[in-house]
Amino acid sequence: MITVAIVAQPYCHASGVHGVMDFFATANYCGRRTSEQPLFECHIVTADDEPVRGYSGALVTPTTRREALKPDLIVVGSALEAVVVESYVERSLAHARPLFDWLRSASDQGALLASVCTGSFVLAEAGLLEGVAATTHWRAAGLFRQRYPGVRLEVDQILVDNGQVICAGGASAFSDLCLYLVERLASPAVALACSKLLVLDNRRMEQTPYMRFYGHKAHQDASILKAQAWLEAHYAEPVAIDQVADIAALGPRTFKRRFKDATGEPPIGYLQQLRIEAAKHFLESSRDQTAQIIWRVGYEDASSFRRLFKRSVGCTMEQYRKRFSYVVPSTLAAAG
Repeated sequence: MITVAIVAQPYCHASGVHGVMDFFATANYCGRRTSEQPLFECHIVTADDEPVRGYSGALVTPTTRREALKPDLIVVGSALEAVVVESYVERSLAHARPLFDWLRSASDQGALLASVCTGSFVLAEAGLLEGVAATTHWRAAGLFRQRYPGVRLEVDQILVDNGQVICAGGASAFSDLCLYLVERLASPAVALACSKLLVLDNRRMEQTPYMRFYGHKAHQDASILKAQAWLEAHYAEPVAIDQVADIAALGPRTFKRRFKDATGEPPIGYLQQLRIEAAKHFLESSRDQTAQIIWRVGYEDASSFRRLFKRSVGCTMEQYRKRFSYVVPSTLAAAG
């Protein structure tokens, strides 16, 4: 039997913590055909052995004392506030500090470690991701890269497996992680039975289609902030980078260097991301033809924009619309 410790943090995705418990309980049910004993024994633990309040306000109560447990698998859950604000990361990691020695000791004894969403910050802070690949919630990527430059962040991926350490992307990716863990630790047959019983698709591979572009503005360069504001208002117009440099009252070379230093993106890359984000919005909210949308966001070369969109988003414009549009086609509306 595999002993699983699920770490609940303050402001966690409470349904994710209990969802991991439920998933492994389902695996035990599905594994009855091949094993008389349960495959997994799951426990919820916290840093101080006290209940924590989830982001929704729900109370998550530990089922055992952490130090009394010798787990084969540890799943560190998210702290959702850490997705948005850097100060929340500091607060979450301060609360998680008692976990670091415990995690390192478990790793030294051969335990498999996994994280969901911003749980990767805890593993990284404990030094368990240095020099390897990881993923986290796409919106926390900038903070993660800034804080842990020695970790190779692959934020476009939903799952990253380093052998003994596995990271999953957003909060709901706990289901992808659990499916993967059941396949790895039990069998592909049990994992398939779980996916059918829980009505889950096979594992999603990429986080890219879910990402949104937020231009980095937490810097003090007033000239670059002015340029960013202008680009966001005029992205659909013909734009020359030298023109934007003039608006920022900087020479072209100085402007390009300072823009990249401040935002992490070159000016042309920033402009492209603004246009892609606008195209995604129109695909979600309108039934306009894709060629019309391409023109609407400021591109004249449709094939060039299509390639750029697929490279950035991970799917074609048509695939994105099919997946994320919330506009009912007129034929269906008439029929309904």
